[in-house]
Amino acid sequence: MEQVQWHSVVMVAQLSLSNEIADSVIYSKTTKDLLQELKDRFGQSNSAQLYYLQKELSDLVQRSNDITGYFTKNKRLWDELDALNTSVNCTCYCQCGEKAKMGKSLQDERLIQFLMGLNDVYAAEKSNILMLSPLPSVNHTYSLLMQDEKQREVYMSSYYPGNSVSFLAINQTTLG
Repeated sequence: MEQVQWHSVVMVAQLSLSNEIADSVIYSKTTKDLLQELKDRFGQSNSAQLYYLQKELSDLVQRSNDITGYFTKNKRLWDELDALNTSVNCTCYCQCGEKAKMGKSLQDERLIQFLMGLNDVYAAEKSNILMLSPLPSVNHTYSLLMQDEKQREVYMSSYYPGNSVSFLAINQTTLG
């Protein structure tokens, strides 16, 4: 049975890896050895890429983007950071609750980062969100801001019939 499982692992490695890499690990004795060798060779984070992504995040502001566009840019950068940053991908099963605290801390940091980049037209919403305890998730905040954005569109369309969407975009750009 163990031989069949090992053979399956080798086949998956051969199919998943480039020929050169697969050939270099094909004679690993165990799955653990194979994974350790791959981790040692390729598991290093790319510091330059981490720097670039952090810089992109720190420079990111909403400007003329709608909430969806701004949130999507943030989310893409966060996901890329998570993929590169091995400490975020902890798979341990601790009982002390520190992992959950670290996760909440990271979510709060991202929420504040997201709020900091919003246009000034959302100042009241930012203030209201920051008064909540505990802070909501970024996804929940996005949902709240989407509702607010839709209400603004309805409000503007009732006062400025016709091409209200273009007015809203111009208004957000000048106010934000």
